Amino acid sequence: MKNPTFDSFLALMDEVARAFGKLLRRSVHTVGAMSWPAIMLSCVAIALMLTIVPLALFLFLLFMAIKLIVASIAIGARRGKATPYRDAKDKEE
Repeated sequence: MKNPTFDSFLALMDEVARAFGKLLRRSVHTVGAMSWPAIMLSCVAIALMLTIVPLALFLFLLFMAIKLIVASIAIGARRGKATPYRDAKDKEE
């Protein structure tokens, strides 16, 4: 395995920048070729993804936390109070 140097890091960053630029140019070309209704529909779809997906994840985590809290309270109540260890001789008393 070769030792990484600052030059190899710069070469990697240059390659990443070129790939990102190519992606950006293709995206601009694709949006430029789209009709106005298609652009509006894609904007609405992106807006829904940015709002609905995080909301659904948050609500899932919230209800899962509530379920765990309620279950821990119910299990603790069902088990009853913790009793100290007692020997078999103590039961006769």
